[in-house]
Amino acid sequence: MTDVAVQQKKRFTTMIAIDVVCFLLAGAAIVGHVAFHVSWLLPVFVLAIVAGLGAQIWFVLGWLNATKPETPEAGRAP
Repeated sequence: MTDVAVQQKKRFTTMIAIDVVCFLLAGAAIVGHVAFHVSWLLPVFVLAIVAGLGAQIWFVLGWLNATKPETPEAGRAP
């Protein structure tokens, strides 16, 4: 594997770990808010969703930067 592929694999693994934690936290927070009427869990739910989406955006931006051609003219037709 190239250095870029190893870096992307680490970035992907990190993103999945963050998303799993955010998914579990958001699920527990929404159940606590709706079923048990704990009002402070609603912002926890929203923040968990935002953090999970942020991890996915971080991964995609890293992927785009890793696949960007070295020279700006590499993708242009002559």
